[in-house]
Formats: sequence, C-alpha cells, structure tokens
Amino acid sequence: MKRTLVALALCALPAATFAQNVVCHACDHVAPYFRGEGGFIATVAEGADEVVFVASCGNVSITGEVATGGGTVAQLFTWRNGLACDADDGSLEIAGVEDGGWYWITDDMNSAVGSLVSKDILDNETTDITSAGEAVSMTMGQGAVFLKEARTGRVGILPNILPEAPAPEPAKCGYNDRGSSGTSATATADQANARYTRRVTDCALGDGGTITLATTTNSFTGATTMVADKATLVRPAGTAEAVVTIDLWGNHSGFFTTAANGHALLGQPSVATSELRGIARLTGVTYTATRGSGPRAEDAGTAGAGITMDTTTTANVVTFTIVDDDAYCSDDNNHPVTVSVTALMADAASAAQTTPSRTRATSGTVGRVGATSFTVVCP
Repeated sequence: MKRTLVALALCALPAATFAQNVVCHACDHVAPYFRGEGGFIATVAEGADEVVFVASCGNVSITGEVATGGGTVAQLFTWRNGLACDADDGSLEIAGVEDGGWYWITDDMNSAVGSLVSKDILDNETTDITSAGEAVSMTMGQGAVFLKEARTGRVGILPNILPEAPAPEPAKCGYNDRGSSGTSATATADQANARYTRRVTDCALGDGGTITLATTTNSFTGATTMVADKATLVRPAGTAEAVVTIDLWGNHSGFFTTAANGHALLGQPSVATSELRGIARLTGVTYTATRGSGPRAEDAGTAGAGITMDTTTTANVVTFTIVDDDAYCSDDNNHPVTVSVTALMADAASAAQTTPSRTRATSGTVGRVGATSFTVVCP
C-alpha cells in the first residue's frame, strides 16, 4: 500500500482550511461511520485502474492505494499502520469500487459491520433511529449511526438513510379504454362520451419508431396471422389464393394522436389485428415494392410470378394476392420469390399526426418510415 501523510497543523491557519484542500474528486463511496480500528473489502469497479482512499481524522488526512489483483480489494485500518482514527469527525472515502462493498469497525470488545455507501445518497433525507435510552449510546456519522450497549459492549452500525422503493414507471402515452362507460369504437377522441380517449399526461413518450405489419388469413381457422419480416409463405395450390395485407403502425413505445379530433387509437399496435384495424392504422402512407432480389429484382406493381400487388382498393394499405404459377412451382420448377415492401410518408405533416412524429428517413429513400419482406415458397 502506498501512503501519503498530509499534516494539516501548519502555520497559523486553522486546520479546517487545510483539510478542505485534501479532496478526492474521484471518490464515490464512503464509510458512513469511521472511528477506531477496522477495514473494508470491496469489488474493483469495471474499468478502474486503481483503488484509492482518503482517511481523515482530526487535522490529518492519509491517502493510499490498494493493490487490485483478483478483482477484490481489502484494507485494514489499525493503530499500527496509522490509519485508525480516535476522533468523532473521522471519514473514509474510496474511489474505484462497485456498490456492495462493506467495512467493519472494531470497538473495545466487539465489531460492527456496515455497508460502504455511494456519496450520491448522503444528501438524501435521513430518518431518526429509535432510541433505546441511556443504556445504548448513539453516535451520528454520515448516513449511519454507531450504537453501543454499555453493559455488554455490543456495537452496531445502522443506516439512517433508508432505501426508497423505486418510483413506478409511468404508463406509455397512448389511449385509455373506458370500456362500457363509453360509446362506439369509432367515436373521436374529443367527444366526451368516447370509449377511447387520448393519454397525454403523466406518461412516457417513445422514439417515433414504426412497425410495418404484414398479416394473412389462416386458411383453416380464419384467424389473422402475422407474417414476420423475412418470413416464408407457402404458395397455394390449384385455384386457392393467399392474401398478404400490410399497413403501418407505431411501435410499442409511447405516443398519442396529435390532432384534437383524431381517433385516440390512431397507430396503436395493440389493436392492429382486431376489428379496429381499419380506423386505427396510420394514414398518409404509400408503398413501393420489388419482386425478386439482387440485380434481377423488378417492380412488384406489375403482376407476375403469380403475385398481384394492390395499393388502390384501400387507402394506406398494400395487399398482395398470391396464386399458383407453374413457371415457379410445378414438377419441373421450384423457385422462391421474395417480395420487399417499403412504407413511405411523403410529407412531414403525415408523420406529425402523432406525438412524437414518426421518424422519416432524410437520406437514401427519403420519407421511408418502415419496411418488411416475405418470401413465397413452393408447397
């Protein structure tokens, strides 16, 4: 251990003036009560090159460095090594350790153990430790009280800065569902009797991200099934057809409808596969798509490979109708076809229909707000 003794009783200046100059700016943990002999043990903080301490007692401060081999450090404070303290104003500050370190103070007959604490909490409100009367003395430290029972010599270190329960995370901004107290699902958010109302206060805003949602209908159950990005879809045989529907939603981070008369559900992904999909999908959205990949990829707007793209039947939606095609799937052919879809918002006003605005690309494909793809494979 390297040590530096700093004698503070020099000249005619008060000792406190000198003590204020012995400052460990990097020290972020303290022993909340420090007097007598003892020691500490702690885990070296990730990325720390050294563990150093400042032990102050009266008008003398001693700085030291502890060897950090093995990831754990320990240091004794004894009369023999000059680090023990016999004053009530002793203090111990440490730099380079993680939370979870602890220390001990050895009194005449017994030892007390306490936690090293972060300096950040020392300004927090303290609580009064219940008094046991004259039989137990109580000495205040920094964030802890040292207790000693006179008859037995038992000692203890009790924190008087109590842990606080973490504050609950705020709800995500979005919408409130009033259930049966409201009216129809299509009522606008500014109507007092609307079932769904905007949640705009005491809530957390998200990052403006989007979800480009692709779904199809299960041919056996009739249920709406999500088609994940880069998923495969089996081409139907015979006269059957499969339809993939794609629209745009906000991601699951918080946001709300900006316009006072906009529907509270606008863009909310929690209703994306429900009967409310038609009124809740984001608007002002157009789509482009390519069929195939690499240099041979072509505009999917022209029917081909048994895949027909439709962007006109329903606004803000693109659909792909997929049927059998002998040129791609037959006894002699087995060719997969990838369809790549890009969602666009041409102007900032469309993106600003929610708060925060949807994030639009400003380079490359300008106005891009999302993308997805799927590959049609043979049965």
